[in-house]
Amino acid sequence: MVTDILTTLHRNREDLLREYMLARGIEKAEVLAKILELDEQIEEEEKRKRE
Repeated sequence: MVTDILTTLHRNREDLLREYMLARGIEKAEVLAKILELDEQIEEEEKRKRE
């Protein structure tokens, strides 16, 4: 199940990166914040997976 969560998180991050490239102004900052949140979630899930 952890792998499924990680896969979903990575896919969402890729989608947000595409969105970031197209965004401008405040929207770009908002998307970047979401990417950083996902990075934290990915890191947490990878730690859980190693345990």
